[in-house]
Amino acid sequence: MNDKIYEEYAVLDAKIKELTAQKDEIKTRIVSEVVASGEKSIATAVGKFTISQYRTWTYTDNVTELEEEFKALKAKEQSVGVATYEEKPSLRFSALKL
Repeated sequence: MNDKIYEEYAVLDAKIKELTAQKDEIKTRIVSEVVASGEKSIATAVGKFTISQYRTWTYTDNVTELEEEFKALKAKEQSVGVATYEEKPSLRFSALKL
């Protein structure tokens, strides 16, 4: 077993988490700056930054209830063996708390 590959993975995982946090913080600042400018986009030497809108939907109680019924039916089919599944290998990494 090559322990180096596991160590390399753990180091990269930590770096990605740190960089993602930095990117998210900078993204928030950029969005605020572009919105404050009143523009929809800003062209820079490294590329164009554009503000886009996305929708978050809120549904009626009727739709929410139907969704819950649907989830329950899926769970029932899983539990009685009617639903089928496919298993694929997946890697989960749990970093040591330092």
